[in-house]
Amino acid sequence: MTAIFRAALVAAFTAAFIPTVAAGQDTSTASLLRRLELLERANTDLERRVSDLESLIKSVPSQSQSIPASTKWEDLANWRQLQLGMKVDKVRALLGEPDRVVAGSITFWFWPNANVQFVDGKLSGWSEPRR
Repeated sequence: MTAIFRAALVAAFTAAFIPTVAAGQDTSTASLLRRLELLERANTDLERRVSDLESLIKSVPSQSQSIPASTKWEDLANWRQLQLGMKVDKVRALLGEPDRVVAGSITFWFWPNANVQFVDGKLSGWSEPRR
């Protein structure tokens, strides 16, 4: 009985020290080098993409940052440069950001005692600030 037990124990230890390779797994040096090269390329690509995203984040202002209020709208000379049909960007360049916007078929920008109206993205009317 002890002889059978010893033989089983020796067989178990021998089997435990035999390296096993899963089917389809190649452990040759060339295969390992190829996998290493692929991993290095993937790592380089990821580093480049993260760098691109970081530079994009730094260049775009955070939505949590407040936009400083513009006082351009207070200058009547800026209002006198308005022309019917001006695009939104040109009006924004002249007057700055509005205090409040109401968007719809006609979009209104409001400041204290003043407003502008847009139809289809073009200036259709305004009311200068009253003093």
